Amino acid sequence: MNTNTFKTNMRYFYAIVLLLFAIVSYSCNDNNGPEGEESDESSMTFQMRGANAETLIDNTSIYMFDGDSRFMEKKLNIRREGNILSTNVAVGTWNIVLLTCDKDISQNIIMPAYGSLMANSPMWKTKTEVTTEGEFLSQTPDELRYVMLPDVEIEKDVTKRVSTLLYRNVAKVQVILKEYGNFDDVTESNRSMAYAELLEVPTTLAWNGKLYPDGIAPDYSQKPLRENFIFDATGKADTLNFIVPAHRGSDAFTMQDGELKPNPSPTDLSTHKLKLRVSMPLGNEEYHGRSGEGIEIEHVPQPNKIIRVFVTFYGRTTLDIKIDVKPWEDWIIQDETVGTVES
Repeated sequence: MNTNTFKTNMRYFYAIVLLLFAIVSYSCNDNNGPEGEESDESSMTFQMRGANAETLIDNTSIYMFDGDSRFMEKKLNIRREGNILSTNVAVGTWNIVLLTCDKDISQNIIMPAYGSLMANSPMWKTKTEVTTEGEFLSQTPDELRYVMLPDVEIEKDVTKRVSTLLYRNVAKVQVILKEYGNFDDVTESNRSMAYAELLEVPTTLAWNGKLYPDGIAPDYSQKPLRENFIFDATGKADTLNFIVPAHRGSDAFTMQDGELKPNPSPTDLSTHKLKLRVSMPLGNEEYHGRSGEGIEIEHVPQPNKIIRVFVTFYGRTTLDIKIDVKPWEDWIIQDETVGTVES
């Protein structure tokens, strides 16, 4: 193997979404029931492998839904050792949800009511925050990861292996101010007027990974998600990154070559589109051009994908945006322009 191939493979390994081997052991538990009968629980072990595995495993929770996708319990008796989780599970058929992040998000997770259906129960809701500039939607964690293991059969004296991938349940929207001019100089006193906002951002995910209550008319924020441009000494603006909940459709990921991978042509997509508003200082006021009410972004957010919005903004004369979409993986190069809005 040559050096370039080795580096490419290593980059692929460390950049890939967290690989999770769910090794489910269904051996008989040694504990006996109250009348001397064998316990109806078996040991279940999850081994996480991949970049940041031990950090993510510390924040991983396991939620049990029955074969009809009704919530039964959150596993509380989880044992953690290195990159291994283990717990006891009752014999039967389960839909098992694993939810994790690189930080503790337990206070933000909405517990479903006992017996409630996955699809009808909100799991995550992004909060708003108050700043000196107003009230805005918060960023969703960029490492909010989710997987549902469907129809896992828990049997005694049987060992099975379930291999899957914990993909992000969020999308990234990047706003790149490529060219701009005919505005006031950005200074310490007016830099709060130089920003981009996403409007009508969905806030809520259901326990099936989809937008809540559905992808057609999801709950969305009445407050914008805002990030301020930061300019270097040459006047170039940093790329703005927005993290938003993304609709994980039933065909978002498919088995390919024995592995769960992103579906290149999913059909279960949200139809709810975000809007973009851009501001620069002009006449010592915020100036939005034709983006005042928001310019619709043609492509909808999808899990583990990046929408890149390239903005050209010249005062009162021109506001142009170009859009492309690529997987959220560093080694994939995508420069196809798939949408344009011009003024």
